[in-house]
Amino acid sequence: MHASVRIGRVEISIVCEGYAPLDLADELPNTDWSAERRRYPWCFVDDRSWAWHVHAFALRTPTGLVMIDTGVSPLSPIEPWAEHTPLEEALAIAGVDPTEVRMVLHTHLHADHAGGSVVEGEPRFPNADHVVHPADWAHFERGGSAYNARGPMARLLELDMLDLSPDDRGVWPDTRVVHAPGHTPGHRAVVLEEGDDTVLFTGDLLHVPVQVARPGERGNHDVDAEEAARSRAELLRQARQLGWTVAVSHFDRPFGHVGSSGWMDDLWPEA
Repeated sequence: MHASVRIGRVEISIVCEGYAPLDLADELPNTDWSAERRRYPWCFVDDRSWAWHVHAFALRTPTGLVMIDTGVSPLSPIEPWAEHTPLEEALAIAGVDPTEVRMVLHTHLHADHAGGSVVEGEPRFPNADHVVHPADWAHFERGGSAYNARGPMARLLELDMLDLSPDDRGVWPDTRVVHAPGHTPGHRAVVLEEGDDTVLFTGDLLHVPVQVARPGERGNHDVDAEEAARSRAELLRQARQLGWTVAVSHFDRPFGHVGSSGWMDDLWPEA
């Protein structure tokens, strides 16, 4: 579990369900994983696997509680958990009362990001609007992936709790969504601007730290790898130039910055 982070008037809590080991062979080719392990030892399980954490983010703002993604539960992850905290418990640990959530911003509809939105046919966050890009809604309605949360989320549409506007826009005070397609057609990032500070929530623009140093390379988890690389490179360019904090859904240490040599977490000064 992770301590909360304060950005101006906004407190950001991390809802962590645990992690599963994923095979490094499925990540960027031509990578010196031994060097990556020396630089980011917290990222790896063993010589063959990295630790795929499942994080959602809770933003306590002056105008209400906002979730960025919802976690997996009750849908199962693609790999067996190495460590697991059920989502209801993870929410409680993070101090999140689902009835207090006023908006859920979905980066995309893979189950590890949206699977916690509907439980036993009813919304887990009963007083929240859910913001989803229509390209993802259509993509996952056609199937898209066996590992998706679209089916149960039809209940949100029935209850008029689904916002399917395609526009990049402010959706909550100081918080906006940005279309960053490629991982899925409707994949979005979320940008929080609070005073002089900005936080970029990447969704699945990033899986492993080496992608920060090599953002333009094709990954293996994307519907359109070339488009995903363009989205990743552009947003990370902005994050580096403007000094944004970056929040990553699948890193064991979810907060850091983009430096000239790649990912910088709180414990690693820039070389």
